[in-house]
Amino acid sequence: MLNNKKFSFQFLSSEKLHQINFSVSNILIFLTVFATSFLSLNYFLSQKFSDEYYKVKLKETDEKYSEVSKELLDKIAKLEEELKIIEEKDSELRTYATLAPLSDDVKAQGKGGSIENVFEDDKSTLMSLKDRVDSLAFAVNIQKDSYNTIFTKIKSNEEMYRHIPSIAPVKGYIGSKYGYRTDPIDGKRRMHSGLDFPVNLNTDVVATGDGVVSKAQYDAGWGRYIKIDHGYGYETIYAHLWKINVKKGQKVKRGDKIGKSGNSGRAAGFHLHYEVHKNNKTVDPLRYFFTGYID
Repeated sequence: MLNNKKFSFQFLSSEKLHQINFSVSNILIFLTVFATSFLSLNYFLSQKFSDEYYKVKLKETDEKYSEVSKELLDKIAKLEEELKIIEEKDSELRTYATLAPLSDDVKAQGKGGSIENVFEDDKSTLMSLKDRVDSLAFAVNIQKDSYNTIFTKIKSNEEMYRHIPSIAPVKGYIGSKYGYRTDPIDGKRRMHSGLDFPVNLNTDVVATGDGVVSKAQYDAGWGRYIKIDHGYGYETIYAHLWKINVKKGQKVKRGDKIGKSGNSGRAAGFHLHYEVHKNNKTVDPLRYFFTGYID
């Protein structure tokens, strides 16, 4: 049973004497209320600050997650651009090695979904990134297998590949590409069957593959020009020369200096006109630039 023993507390003010009476039960009730209030307040504050702390940390984690994901997306985009360049070079090398290009079905196996909307569903972001990386890895393996095939094919017939024109004939940039263009002299639109390299007078011109000089002469249109028969259906022409350093019937190697650039014949200025023929038909010489002067 609760002890009801009485206590009193007296204090004197300026006017009179004051007395406060209380019992043990009053003290216990007070302490109980105080303790309950204190614990309740403590619990409330703990929950409030804990929730705020959690929100802050969650926000920091989300920001870091987004930052890392964006960084990964940027790297994936760059890798995809580099892969496109590799695929273009692969196609060129297959042309050089007389191999059929990789089929679209094979290349499609290494293509994943678009990464543009990868953040639409946060729960799937990591899986989307993983899919893109897996797709890139698969595409790289396809290219590795392709290069191994090309290498094996070239090694099996090195003699033939020494004859295929595969470097640029001069050091310089391309001023006019293969295809239809407006003629710089008469302004008419017609097919340009080769490449024009704007170079200074007397720039060295080299053979782009092993072969035999079939023509070394003057023509009203091409001016001084050289034609090389490389065999295997390939021929090259080097026109508007200032000087010819080889003779008809002479054997040449890839990289041999065969003449000097100029502006002879029907030319608007100093440059080299260069053509590649395959089975008596002109082809884009850019498809055959694999080593040498062009980066």
